[in-house]
Amino acid sequence: MSDLYSLKQMPEYKLFLPPVGYCDTPEAQARRDQRKLRNRAAVEAAGLQEPKMNITGSFIYAHPPNYKGAETINWDKKMWLQELSRLKGYGIDTVIFQAALWSELQECYYPSEVFKNFKTWNIVEPMLEAANELNFTVFMGGYGSVTCWKERLTGSMIKEEVALQTACFKELCKYRDQFHGFYFSPESAYTGVRNQELENFLAELYHGFFSEIRNADDSLKILMSPATFYYPETMGEMHDSWCEIFSKSHPDIIAPQDSIGCGCITMEHQPEALKIWHDIAVDCNIEHWSNVEVFECCAPYIDETSRCAADPDRIVLQMNNAAQYCSKLITWELLYYGNAELHPAGQPFIKRLFGNK
Repeated sequence: MSDLYSLKQMPEYKLFLPPVGYCDTPEAQARRDQRKLRNRAAVEAAGLQEPKMNITGSFIYAHPPNYKGAETINWDKKMWLQELSRLKGYGIDTVIFQAALWSELQECYYPSEVFKNFKTWNIVEPMLEAANELNFTVFMGGYGSVTCWKERLTGSMIKEEVALQTACFKELCKYRDQFHGFYFSPESAYTGVRNQELENFLAELYHGFFSEIRNADDSLKILMSPATFYYPETMGEMHDSWCEIFSKSHPDIIAPQDSIGCGCITMEHQPEALKIWHDIAVDCNIEHWSNVEVFECCAPYIDETSRCAADPDRIVLQMNNAAQYCSKLITWELLYYGNAELHPAGQPFIKRLFGNK
């Protein structure tokens, strides 16, 4: 149990869910209702639009770590070929495997010596074989953890995280000829207040681990997907905060989560946040993608069923807001929301966005 999450045992795997009382209060429900009204108003004000840029990348995984979506833990190569072919039919050319393991879940998704005490499935190998056979560009995620969400870090915590990240990366290097980039799995975000100590520790983490990757293979592109929270009084400090974090080392690509689906920001503020992210990318010499959230959180909010596909008009506006700043649009995630059998509610946006594919 953690103040960041609670664990739930599913039949074959674990999930981390919000702690009881975090998002199931009347106040939380009132905030969610208000966000939905504001998003709807922004979409109506923009009017009916067609996408100016296509979504061409999607995250894939062993299973979503915090809700019940597509479960790939028992997929063989044939199943991966079938489902990745579905994505290819949508025009997806890039897949990002979210994490090769999850520390908090004590799960590992490839044969490992270092993490052999984790519950293990061999998911990475058939996934990579299928993705390469279908000519996808693959970003391989490594050691998944919630370390970067913690409000306080220490030097010893950073040293341990770098060591664990590096150990996982080195094991994944045996598949190096089958992936084209590396995805740094732990997420983080600007939290509305500058915290110099935390920024320094994150800078050390990124520098320590990214240096290990580049020393091993300087041709490997590093991708990150931080979250976006909106703080009306202090958004001007978000740029300086991230530039400080990236002052010692930075990824080659950032694909910030637009965070519309998880409700951390609303549609009318998305252009402002995108502009800040773009300025960060330009000033730090990083390529700028956008991670378009095609879902929204839904009742009961507290358990593994609390995700559903979003309204297609909202998604198109998210895409078009991002198109003026970004070189590529990716999404979380089409294995589930793009599968009519697993998630019938996703078909309106699939037809709208990918119906001509």
